[in-house]
Amino acid sequence: MRSKVLSDRGLTLVVAGGLIGWHFWDGRGEVLKPDGGPAVTVMDFSQSFPLDPLSSGWRHRKFWTRWPMTMSFAVKDGVPSMRFETHDSASMLFRSVDVDLAAYPMLAWRWYIELPIRSPLDERTREGDDHSARLFLRFLTDQGEKRAMEVIWGNRLKLGDYKYIGGFPHFVADAGEDRIGRWLDEKIDLARVYAEIWKDAAPAHVTDIAVFCDSDDTHTASVSYFEYVQLERR
Repeated sequence: MRSKVLSDRGLTLVVAGGLIGWHFWDGRGEVLKPDGGPAVTVMDFSQSFPLDPLSSGWRHRKFWTRWPMTMSFAVKDGVPSMRFETHDSASMLFRSVDVDLAAYPMLAWRWYIELPIRSPLDERTREGDDHSARLFLRFLTDQGEKRAMEVIWGNRLKLGDYKYIGGFPHFVADAGEDRIGRWLDEKIDLARVYAEIWKDAAPAHVTDIAVFCDSDDTHTASVSYFEYVQLERR
């Protein structure tokens, strides 16, 4: 697999064989923090907002060596949402946050998979590492260690499976032909998944969440929709 390189003024992020690393500069913009309520709405696509340029705290990370996914507001089966489409392409829509995982351990979102990745390649390999919809999450532990993982739609993997590519962890939140073509309300215990991946379960804050869609390794296409993404109290 060719390496993927993301860059802009605030971050350079390299994805090579499933390994993700990053270098920070100033430029995270407005960071979303909890207001003490029961949930932190990280992304709400039910109301449209400018995509170019994005508001402070939002970033569309594009790979130097790939065409980006296309994003547009849409109404899918009566639900206002964001449509993400790829054609041999990949990119990530980030929102900067600062949320204590212990206080808001549940990750909830609503998505719709219209066109999944259809490829004979094994998604557990670097060559087959494409997904019609992912949520990329970055953490910062209380000791200053940076960690990252993804929550994904499985191509052939099943709900609850884990996959590791070059040591980088992915958790399959949903999958299956019978789940395609309809809105799905999802909720996972992110703190439990985090502790399964990192056995020390070091206290951490979530610092970034991104919608990530790609079809560049399998040279296919995908279409998915998101209505919202939020972190919730247990």
